[in-house]
Amino acid sequence: MELRTLNKEELTALYRNEMTEDFPSAELKPLSAMLRLMDLGRYDPLLVTEGGEAVGYAMLWLAEGRAGALLEYFGVLRGKRNGGLGTRILELLAGRYSQLFGEAEAPGEDASPEENDLRRRRIAFYQRSGFRVLDYQCALFGVRFHCLYRGPEQDDRRVEALHRGVYAGYFSPAHMERYIQLPLGPGEAVKPARSWEEEAFSSLVEYQESRAGEAVALIQGFWLAHNHCRQSEDEAKADLRAWTGEGHKLYFITVGEAAVGLLHLGSRGGAIDWLEDLFVLPEYQGRGIGSQAIWLAEAIVRQYSQSMYIEAAARNEGAIRLYRRLGYDCLNTVTVRKDFPGYDYDVVREERVYGERFEIRKDRAEQDEA
Repeated sequence: MELRTLNKEELTALYRNEMTEDFPSAELKPLSAMLRLMDLGRYDPLLVTEGGEAVGYAMLWLAEGRAGALLEYFGVLRGKRNGGLGTRILELLAGRYSQLFGEAEAPGEDASPEENDLRRRRIAFYQRSGFRVLDYQCALFGVRFHCLYRGPEQDDRRVEALHRGVYAGYFSPAHMERYIQLPLGPGEAVKPARSWEEEAFSSLVEYQESRAGEAVALIQGFWLAHNHCRQSEDEAKADLRAWTGEGHKLYFITVGEAAVGLLHLGSRGGAIDWLEDLFVLPEYQGRGIGSQAIWLAEAIVRQYSQSMYIEAAARNEGAIRLYRRLGYDCLNTVTVRKDFPGYDYDVVREERVYGERFEIRKDRAEQDEA
């Protein structure tokens, strides 16, 4: 028995021919969401084959850094069921992913006795296959689920954090608050929802000269936001030439048809694998657009490089914490600086690197301007 990753066309066919028959519409996320997650490198749509013949499928939503995988959908193809294939497929998946967690619709007053019996049998099947029922439940888009886990972790809070992180890494905080109740508190009512609700997600659109005016305005916005510098049009045009020259790639971050930011990739002697600059207009910040843009950039860079690099000022604690949440866990280079007499600064805090004490400083003039 083998697992094969589906391409977008194959996933589309499987979704339309099998999954819409196997799962109720309230539980089935839109195909567009699966395809988007594939673009982000966060989704494994797998076909299960035996002797060259398709026998089942599994859809897995990957946690950051592939630390685990949410088994979203799992099925044995019609005509192949009741032969123990389901248990064998789960064993195969457990060998591929170190941690598997999932959701099974909880029995309740919303369902008939027959439906509740089916839900209990489904949960029992997972338990026989090595999963355990966790000590918390969740509600996703108005549907209540028991939460399941197979792996070495014994602390349900750690599993819960990994589980929640899958959704929090995709949806904005507002969307999480409205539709994702994870965990579902004791006695907490399930928030009603029609079905899976997609947000307006960002895309990366490669820069074209016909949109130079938009790029110049966004570059000016970038410097104003990051350095409180009011850049002239000529200065912004000079940056645009540099950011689109050899060894550079510039992308608009778009939501719908609107350009809401810029992402600039560059080279430092090798592949174009440094995230040099990232900017999202203030009115679009706080929606997860920056994180989505980074994931899209990773999907581009992953095609030709083993790593993507980001440089951040030590004083920019918020950005560093964001990058760490996005899986940037390798300390690659350390920049040190000597300030000469006359430089006016405040010490934000002290840190130790390799046992040596360093100060993290912020320009006092910059703070005064803010």
